[in-house]
Amino acid sequence: MADQSFVIYRKYRPQRFSELIGQEHIIETLRNSIIHGKIAHAYLFSGPRGCGKTSIARILSKSANCAGRGDSPEPCNKCQNCSEFNSGRSLDLVEIDAASNRGIDEIKNLRENVRFGPTSGKYKVYLIDEAHMLTPPAFNAFLKTLEEPPAHAVFILATTEASRIPATIISRTQRFDFKRLPTNLLASRLKFICESEKIKVDPEALLLIANEADGSSRDAESMLGQILATGEKNISLETAEEMLGLFSHRKVSDLVNLAISGERAQALHWLQKNMEAGSDVGQLLKSINHYLRKLVMVGMSPELAKSVKQQISEKDFEMLQAQAGKKSPLELAVWLKTFSEAKKNLDHYPLPQMAVEIALINLVTEKNDSVSHSNLANIETSKNHKSEIPNPKQITNSNIQNSNSNSDILENVRMNWDKIANEVRPHNHSLFGCLQGMRPKSATDVTLTISTKYAFHKERMSETKNKKIIEDAVEKVIGRHLSLTCELEK
Repeated sequence: MADQSFVIYRKYRPQRFSELIGQEHIIETLRNSIIHGKIAHAYLFSGPRGCGKTSIARILSKSANCAGRGDSPEPCNKCQNCSEFNSGRSLDLVEIDAASNRGIDEIKNLRENVRFGPTSGKYKVYLIDEAHMLTPPAFNAFLKTLEEPPAHAVFILATTEASRIPATIISRTQRFDFKRLPTNLLASRLKFICESEKIKVDPEALLLIANEADGSSRDAESMLGQILATGEKNISLETAEEMLGLFSHRKVSDLVNLAISGERAQALHWLQKNMEAGSDVGQLLKSINHYLRKLVMVGMSPELAKSVKQQISEKDFEMLQAQAGKKSPLELAVWLKTFSEAKKNLDHYPLPQMAVEIALINLVTEKNDSVSHSNLANIETSKNHKSEIPNPKQITNSNIQNSNSNSDILENVRMNWDKIANEVRPHNHSLFGCLQGMRPKSATDVTLTISTKYAFHKERMSETKNKKIIEDAVEKVIGRHLSLTCELEK
């Protein structure tokens, strides 16, 4: 499988400027520099991984040394120099991986070798990948070479973290900042490859891969290669989901629909079903967060909605529009924050899927809960009407004061529940995870009762050591010692 993925990526690597997608602002500048013979002695290519930095560097090197291009900036891909570049045999292109050759000794060797001219072309190009990994002494040693380079030497520094390149180095280069490739361009590129390979593919499957690649052409082509390695000649959305372990917008929307509708139990059942099928929790949370982000943008403004529409299918966009009308952007932003925190805290849970379960339980107000709250409000209203007629036998002043006091304590605990959980966190990470899915149920001036849906959590809360950790946290946050009990929700 890995071999086939490798072949697809290498087979369709661009060999000319015209074959590149995106980065037009960079390509045009480099083409003009070749036409006018004004190639700089040093370049800095900065940008996300897989967006074309190395491909453009190689094409620039090849075109600068091409013997048959004439007045065109494009390499001919026919002359001996081009053939050697394409086959990786050219001695006029030296590629250095700074991640594994980052010390001062390697740079000293480079300084010694840079004195020697090219073998057949006009320039000898040194491509230093992951340049930010060089050590400070190595950068200092390299600086002298950049200040006074031989006329035949061209240095191209490629990096994903330009902020880690010393300013003294940057000031001696021509800097080009690469952008993430748009989803629609990646999908078009994948479609071209599928047509070339005579593969029938669902457009939504291409968009799924393009969205998951997050602007990286290399990642998108590697994922496509993974599918093609199976020999599939007809790639549907479901095939792409299953083989790559991804969640399409359509699948995530089913979960979001259940959550918006208040179907908490059904949402948890959906989650359980997908986890039993072998889905990855981290991938699910990533997909949920990407989906909710688009949902927030669609609900915010027509301009933002238009930008989202360019990244997804028409059917998916209509689905987002329908859901965006059911929740305000502010509410959805809270959901997005909650699921983002869940992904960040995955390692804190004994079972990874608990992170999603707790997020759903905390965010989703179940229909039955709403009904219960409504009935409770009606009862309270009825009580208030009855209390307009004084009856000393019904309730004493002491009971009223106790009731108000207990209510204040419970409200205080509820308002500070997150703080209490965070106090527990340094002592026991898994206990902190359990508390995220629980809620304070009732309180007196000496007791606190919390409820949970899981018998496993109740057992954990009943352990003497765990009870003490939570009781101490409660006392520290609200200033009152309360004896803890835990009940199962009915």
